[in-house]
Amino acid sequence: MISSESLPRVTRRRKTMRRKTSLASKYSRITVLTVLVVMTTIYWVQNSNGSKLSLRGGVASDRNIWVQNDAQKFNDHNIAHTADHLVMVAGHSVIVSGHLEDAGTDEKDWYLLDYQKGHGLPQAILAHIRQGIKIASQDQNSILIFSGGETRASTGPINEGSSYFRVADAMKLWNESQENLADGNSISENTVRARSIAEEFATDSFQNLLFSICRFKEVTGHYPKKITVVSFSFKQRRFEELHAIALRWPMDAFQYVGIDPDASTGFDLGSSAEGEKTNSAIPFESDPYGCHTQILQEKRQQRNPFSRTPPYELTCPEMKELLKWCGPDIISSVNVPW
Repeated sequence: MISSESLPRVTRRRKTMRRKTSLASKYSRITVLTVLVVMTTIYWVQNSNGSKLSLRGGVASDRNIWVQNDAQKFNDHNIAHTADHLVMVAGHSVIVSGHLEDAGTDEKDWYLLDYQKGHGLPQAILAHIRQGIKIASQDQNSILIFSGGETRASTGPINEGSSYFRVADAMKLWNESQENLADGNSISENTVRARSIAEEFATDSFQNLLFSICRFKEVTGHYPKKITVVSFSFKQRRFEELHAIALRWPMDAFQYVGIDPDASTGFDLGSSAEGEKTNSAIPFESDPYGCHTQILQEKRQQRNPFSRTPPYELTCPEMKELLKWCGPDIISSVNVPW
């Protein structure tokens, strides 16, 4: 028998290297398997609240999940069908972000035109959504409608109404009014989400109001007896003295809630009111239905880049004359269904 000492030195070195390589390979496979097992276990282990643990440590974030499995269903127990109060929040932008928890402060969550930037629009939008939810929480016979169409070509077919609804979901705003109201006017069970919808075709404030009335009727089968509008304070005159009058809506059944962001956000009420007067109020004074004035017509065309056609003449035939009316004279009261 030939001893290992008698083998050539090169042969012995090769055998030693093969043994080391084999052992290293075994240990590598064991290490990889162990890591995989540990990672899989960590990933699927749940904490006491049922949330998965993150591989980075801590509880995995659900920040991109807007709707949970136990979310309140629309019209649950037919609660929306009995409503007689329309609460309308007018839209001003569409979301462009996949995470919306900071949509009330971060302009990057919204598609903003240059003139909208640096003036507290995210804060205003959040305040409007919260106020709409608060009002709806105080009246179980109300429907909350976020109104606004697919207004920006750059964002794709995303509408303002649904954007506001998603922010309410992502920021968990539905129950805030229930938790924070100290005046005792909120209902015992918060059903606001089950009574909230989007109106997805409006391109300006007149259409926000007009189309939301029809959207209300689509859901309930009847027209509202009362309307509350939530928007900026400087738009109050436009809605009360121009739009409501043009629709022949009774003023004793109309309420306006104006909310502005704090001046610290860059919002300037004076300049906003001046812009409102020049670009909207004066044109609507001579053209209450937005059919003839160039500035109003251009706004509607620019804010309808996807050439959407509202279905409301079909779904609200009683409003057909009103939906087609172009003025400049105010429509006769015999041609409106209220």
